[in-house]
Amino acid sequence: MTAVSTLAGIVLLGIALNDVFHTLLRPASTGRLTTLVFRAVWSLSRRRRPLAVGGPLTILATIGAWILLITLGWALIYLPHFPDGFSYSGVDPGDYHPFLESVTYSLVALTTLGLGDVVPAAPVIRLLSPLEALTGFVLLSASVSWFMQIYPALARRRALAIELTSLHSSGFTELSVTVSAGYAASVVSSVARLVTELTADLVQSNEIFYFTERDERLSAPRAIGYAMELRDGALRSHDGDLRAAGALLAQVMDELARVLIEQYPHITGESTDDVLRAVAGSHGHRLA
Repeated sequence: MTAVSTLAGIVLLGIALNDVFHTLLRPASTGRLTTLVFRAVWSLSRRRRPLAVGGPLTILATIGAWILLITLGWALIYLPHFPDGFSYSGVDPGDYHPFLESVTYSLVALTTLGLGDVVPAAPVIRLLSPLEALTGFVLLSASVSWFMQIYPALARRRALAIELTSLHSSGFTELSVTVSAGYAASVVSSVARLVTELTADLVQSNEIFYFTERDERLSAPRAIGYAMELRDGALRSHDGDLRAAGALLAQVMDELARVLIEQYPHITGESTDDVLRAVAGSHGHRLA
C-alpha cells in the first residue's frame, strides 16, 4: 500500500510539473493539461456569447488544477507515514482521518504556512517537506510571471485593433482616400508588422486567444476584417510598391491563419479569410 500511494503521488507531481514546464518555461509550447483546461473553460464561457472574463478564468482554472495535483501528489506521498511519521502538538491524531490530514499538511507545506501543530518526525518526511515548500514558492512566482507576460501581448493585440479600426473609420482601408502610393504602402507594411507581432504572440502565449474584449474597437478578431479590406485594396493597386506591400500583408495573414488552425482545433476554414471569420465568430463578431 505504501508503494502504491507513493507511486501515485509521484505520478501526479510529474503530470503537474511537466505541464508547468511546457506551459511557462518552454516557448511555443503548452502542456496537455493546460490545453484541456483552456478548451473546457472557453467552451463553458461562451455557451451563449463569449464572456469578457473567459480569458482570466482559463488562467485561474489552470493554476488551480496545478495546485490541486501538486497538493494531492505530495499528500499521497505523506499518507503512508501518518500518523507515526509526524509529531503532534496540541492535537490528537486520532481525531482526524489520515488522508484528510495528509492533504491538510500538504497544503500547509505548499503554502509555507508552517502552523506548527503537525511537524514531520521521520527523516525522509523532514527532507521532503522543504522540497514541497520550494515547489509552492516556484509555482507562485511562475504564476505571477505568467500574468506579467500575457498582458503586454494583449496590449499589442489591442494596438493592432485600434490602428485597424482608425484606418477603417477614415476610409483608408479601402484606399479610397487621396494619398500617395508610397505613403499607402508604408501604412500597409506597418499593419503587416503588427499582424506579424500578433502571430508571434499567439505562438509564444497562445492563451491570449481566449481573452475577449467588451469594447469592439479593441477587439483584434473583429478588426482583422479591416486588414482584409486593406490587403485586397493594395493588391488591386496599379502601383508596384503598394501591390508589394499588399502581397506582404497577404503573406503574414496567411501565416496567422496557419497558426490559428494548428493551435486551435475548433477553428476551421478552407481559406485564410474563412479562418479569420471563424475566429471573429468565436469571439462574438461577424465579418463581412
